Amino acid sequence: MSGAVVFMILSKILKNISYSVSANLVSLLISIFMIIIAPKYLTSDEYGLWQLFLFYFYYMGFSHLGWREGIYLRYAGKYFDQLDANVFSGQLYGFIVLQLVVLIVVIGILHTIKLDSLKQLALTCAVLMAPFVNFSNLCYSLLQTTNRIQSYARLLMIENGLFLGGLVIFLFGFQLYQFQYMYYAKVLSLVVVTIMSIYLCRRLLVPSFGSLVQILTEAKRNIIVGSQLMVAYLAGMLILGVVRYGISIGWDITTFGKVSLSLSISNFLIAFISAISIVFFPILKRMNEENRIHVYKPIRLGLDCILLGLLLLYYPLQLILSWWLPQYTDSLLYLSVLFPICLFDSKLHILVNTYFKSMRQETLMLKLNVLIVLLSVLTTIFTVYVFHNLNLTVFSVIVIYAIQCCLAEYCISSLIKIDLKKNMLVDLVMCSIFVISAWLIHSAWCMVIYGIAYIVFLFTHRKSLRNLITSIKEIQT
Repeated sequence: MSGAVVFMILSKILKNISYSVSANLVSLLISIFMIIIAPKYLTSDEYGLWQLFLFYFYYMGFSHLGWREGIYLRYAGKYFDQLDANVFSGQLYGFIVLQLVVLIVVIGILHTIKLDSLKQLALTCAVLMAPFVNFSNLCYSLLQTTNRIQSYARLLMIENGLFLGGLVIFLFGFQLYQFQYMYYAKVLSLVVVTIMSIYLCRRLLVPSFGSLVQILTEAKRNIIVGSQLMVAYLAGMLILGVVRYGISIGWDITTFGKVSLSLSISNFLIAFISAISIVFFPILKRMNEENRIHVYKPIRLGLDCILLGLLLLYYPLQLILSWWLPQYTDSLLYLSVLFPICLFDSKLHILVNTYFKSMRQETLMLKLNVLIVLLSVLTTIFTVYVFHNLNLTVFSVIVIYAIQCCLAEYCISSLIKIDLKKNMLVDLVMCSIFVISAWLIHSAWCMVIYGIAYIVFLFTHRKSLRNLITSIKEIQT
């Protein structure tokens, strides 16, 4: 592959990344707010209820049966103007009908079963928001797959900005430190962005669709194609979800909220960094096999430098949070174990899963995730129910994610015929140095030890890094 082609690909990626990162800056502010500000003013029970709501909320996105993922996979690489309005109008209206049916059914089920009152409240609130979040996410997918990253970024910025504004008004303007007002802010942001999504996709919402048979046939195709990817996503979420559910059952809601705080700190970095993955998919989809092979290692090295460097933030962040949130000091120790999740999960989202999707390997992706979910179930049973040890439960999370990332990269290396064994070993060694030093040494010396290891990493990869930096500079020029 010529240097000109590489530069062109990287230039396109960097441009779209800038849009995505800009939009996610507001997401970053929200995450900081929810991690630093909200726990300071909310009681442990109210914060735990909010975390439980989010836990249920993220699973409501799977009530479309893979319809959205099927559209995402089948039409990725096309441009928005190429989409047939007659076909898509039927799919969009059908999608809306499905969400309303699911809402009615689930609400009916919730009224017939008995749950703990707090869990009932959190689950009901999550279910009521499902139609809005699923339809807006469908529109997001249409914009992403057709490479309208700028429009997608604007929508995301508005959604996050409204939510943050609502939080500030309710919590500080009116001093309403309860879960329900945080929920109202979330509802407001989702309703507004759903209306705006309808406007942006209005060309596809003109009621000019074909017969019911045609709509159902197209829906069937999308669901069949997308169901495997959806289940793969669900399995991916269950990897951590199973452990979190085990903690919610094995310990009280206050403990659940405290552990979730450490997870949230890792997850906000993951969410911010993983926003980059939406940029890669449509570009990789248009690439031939040769180009995919050549860009994998440079992208991977760049990610390693960023993600391993982010781990240096651990100790100053831990000090600040311990001072600001003294009631969470004991749980912040788990941050040393959970922080490296951002390395493995971000790499999976940005690089590995994007390659799986662009190569239409969603079946392999599904098999891997199901295997890891089974591992997560087994480890949770032993750590929660057999040993009832919170430390073991938390440690199991990073081990599971490391295994998942290594297995996935092994599959990628087999598919595109490159050797990644040494690269994976380096990642494992670096994370081990970080976790062991941070867990055992409760002072700045833990970061000194890891910092030396990071410098050694940069030095040993100096040649490849120099080439990567040169390429980026030439693109900017």
